[in-house]
Amino acid sequence: MLAALVARDGGRACWGSAAVCDERTSAEPAADGALPPAGYLVPDDPAAILAALQAEADVVLVSGGSSVGQEDHAPLLVAQQGELAIHGIAMRPSSPAGMGRLGGKLVFLLPGNPVSCLCAYDFYAGRAIRRLAGRSPDWPYLCRRLPLGRKLVSQVGRVDYARVRVAGGVVEPLATSGASILSSTTAAEGFVVVPGDSEGFPAGAMVDVFFYDQPSERPE
Repeated sequence: MLAALVARDGGRACWGSAAVCDERTSAEPAADGALPPAGYLVPDDPAAILAALQAEADVVLVSGGSSVGQEDHAPLLVAQQGELAIHGIAMRPSSPAGMGRLGGKLVFLLPGNPVSCLCAYDFYAGRAIRRLAGRSPDWPYLCRRLPLGRKLVSQVGRVDYARVRVAGGVVEPLATSGASILSSTTAAEGFVVVPGDSEGFPAGAMVDVFFYDQPSERPE
C-alpha cells in the first residue's frame, strides 16, 4: 500500500511523506499546489496503516488496499476510527475508490492499479487538494470539443473515464477498461468522460477532450 500525507503551509498545499502510483499520477498533486518529497510504502498491517492514517495532515491519500479483499484494511480502519462516507463508485476504472474523514482530516482511498488511481485522483482527491490550496476545484486541463473518429461504447449506470489521443483533429479512443494497463494512459493525450446516463457516443459526435499536459487557460 502507498500512503501520502498532504498538509497546508501558508495556505499552500504541500506533501509530507508521499508516494502515488506512477509518474503521471505523482505529478498531479504538485500541479494542484503540492510539493512532493520522497515517498514510502506502508505494509499490509492494520497497525501500520492506522498510524499512517492518523499522521498529522490535512489530507491523506491511500493508494492500494482500497477494495474489499482480506488484506484491504484501510476502508475498515477509516470506518472504525472515523467516517467512511463513500466506498465504491459507479465509475470505470476506479470503482473500489472511497473517501471519508479521520481525526478531522480528509481521507481518499485510491485503487492500487495505476489508471484507476489516476482516475480517482482526478475526480475526487485532486479537487479537494486544489480547494485547500486556494485554487478552483475544477480540472486544470485544457478542454477542447472535437469529433470522435469511431464509436465510444459505455454502459448506462456507470461513468466511463476514456483515455484518448488526437490525430488530425479527430479523437481516437484508446481504452475505457484495463485499469492495470498503464500504457493506455501513457499513450493517451487526454480523456473523455462518458456520463452515467449514456451508452456512449457515436462516431462523429462532438466530445469534450481534457488534455493531460496542457493546462487550462482559465484564471485561478
